[in-house]
Amino acid sequence: MKISVIIPARNEARLIADTLRSLQDQSYQGEYEIVVVDNGSKDATAEIARSHGVRVISAGDKKSVFYARQTGADATDSDIIVQADGDTLYPEHWLQKIADKFRDNPEAVAVSGRFLYRDFFIWSFIELTVRDWLNRISAFFFKRPFLVSGATFAFRRWAFNKVGGYRNIPYSADQHGMTTRLRKLGGEVLYDPRIYCLTSSRSVQQPWFVLLMAITDNIARLMLDFSINLVSPKPKATSPTLRKRMVLSISAILALFIAFSAYGYYSPRSPVFGEVRFKGSPDNELIALTFDDGPNGIYTMQILDILKEYDIKATFFVIGLNVEMYPDITKRILAEGHVIGNHSNTHNANHALSAQGCRDLKEAQEVIYQVTGVLPHLYRPPHGKKTPWELDCVEENSLIEINWGVGANDQPSSGVDMDKALQSFADKIVSRTYPGAVILLHDGYGIEHNNKNADRSFTVKALPLIIEQLLAQGYRFVTVPVLFNVPAYNEAT
Repeated sequence: MKISVIIPARNEARLIADTLRSLQDQSYQGEYEIVVVDNGSKDATAEIARSHGVRVISAGDKKSVFYARQTGADATDSDIIVQADGDTLYPEHWLQKIADKFRDNPEAVAVSGRFLYRDFFIWSFIELTVRDWLNRISAFFFKRPFLVSGATFAFRRWAFNKVGGYRNIPYSADQHGMTTRLRKLGGEVLYDPRIYCLTSSRSVQQPWFVLLMAITDNIARLMLDFSINLVSPKPKATSPTLRKRMVLSISAILALFIAFSAYGYYSPRSPVFGEVRFKGSPDNELIALTFDDGPNGIYTMQILDILKEYDIKATFFVIGLNVEMYPDITKRILAEGHVIGNHSNTHNANHALSAQGCRDLKEAQEVIYQVTGVLPHLYRPPHGKKTPWELDCVEENSLIEINWGVGANDQPSSGVDMDKALQSFADKIVSRTYPGAVILLHDGYGIEHNNKNADRSFTVKALPLIIEQLLAQGYRFVTVPVLFNVPAYNEAT
């Protein structure tokens, strides 16, 4: 599989050397070439590119990024055409990931990825998050991403030639326009957020009113074009009909985006953003007891005493700050044969929404390792909330996400009859349990201690009722690693 990487460049002398070095250091072992198309540069862009030994051609006097991309594509004969930009850095395995996608998906006509910014600014996270979610949802429902990045987009040459290349595309020829054309061939345009690049933020580092006008204009044109091509590939509609179609398309996409995102974020069992384990095999009577938010002083100690009495092993998803507060209890959990999992360092309610969540996860790993000498392989996000990038962080740190299939409110309202509340709670847990179930209970309350919220005496009193009823029904308690046949801990490096 021969690949041509096409880079249109105009006045990129300051950044293009780094771009070319990153492309020349790719791990891809197949044949590939780098083609820089000089798009009327007045600086040393072309000379710098030649000094790096890459092919340089001229786009002539026509200063258009789309014309330059077309010129570069016409000058090559490779199987795959890959778009790149002259102000962007490409990770070592970028090309290999693109090639793997095409190899593993022979029916796909194109592969797209995402960009991150090389430098941080205040609202970059919001922009990148919205783009990523829209692309995942659109790829899931419509087999094409909604917002393709021109800096990391690849397609098969036969498909590119068949649709006429970039010629005569009225809007966003190397991104939305090309995606629309390619999708009409019937093949899928894949979106993989792991195929990413690091680009300059100079195009968005502008006065806010200039940026707002540009964003408004682009959204209007994008939605109009998307509605035309999605709702009716060959429209012959009057202007009012077209506007109605556009509104319906926007409303449908927005509704799908909200519903899809909310379900993926809030539901502990939703698989829409990636694999989440919450139940084991139904072929036996094995179940797993899990406890969140500890260690929590006397309550965790009492739970350990009960588990020891019934000779049951459980899984404790601990919080890093709580581990630092109760290191001896954490060591006791491990010493008595229970498994320790990572439950974040601070238990922030919106842990999964920001990049801080990934740092928080890593900090918890470090704290747990320093206290116990083990690195958890299991991770449970606070409140079971998750996002695509949170799951990516879990995978990158050699963890697997474990949520739950059975749970109930183990913190009753004040003033209720305690005996009735205990029995009702135990009955709910038992009635909802099934073979392979992961059961959620709590031995703490976030990072709070010695207050009403952190009082887990109710869970302590209910635990024997739950255990005895489930044992009477023939269930056998095991740890989460046994239930899913996975390692409990990672090797320290």
